[in-house]
Amino acid sequence: MVIAVRKMLASELGWANAHYAEIGFVAAAETDLVVVAEVDGVRAGLGRLVPVAADIGELGGIYVLPQFRGKAVARAIVAWLIEHSPYDRLFCIPFAHLDRFYAGFGFAPVSPEAAVPPAISGKRRWCEQRYPDGVKLLVREARAHGRNEPQ
Repeated sequence: MVIAVRKMLASELGWANAHYAEIGFVAAAETDLVVVAEVDGVRAGLGRLVPVAADIGELGGIYVLPQFRGKAVARAIVAWLIEHSPYDRLFCIPFAHLDRFYAGFGFAPVSPEAAVPPAISGKRRWCEQRYPDGVKLLVREARAHGRNEPQ
């Protein structure tokens, strides 16, 4: 089994957004860096970096098709996005049960006194209303982790 992650072609954005719509995620925009993971050449999952400010982005939209779950596809997507991120600070709003997964990439809970961009705090509120099992607000500082290498 070979997992390959690559930048999604503009012509594939419809495929990505159809999957996001099926699961109730916000659609990807043309300004997002959207990637697709393929397992043995078959599309298996996707994820994205959303620009928030010049040095701030949001990692999100990590989705693995059901038949490919448990095969480290999400790990490959997140690792690729972190490695290719141009941002010094990455926010992430994962489902609450995934906080340990993201901790493995250097994400930590946002402290209550931290400055959070309005786009991120607004998305967090939207997620909290939409997902009853809860979400977390996490952040990763690239300079604290030797630029963008996962832990």
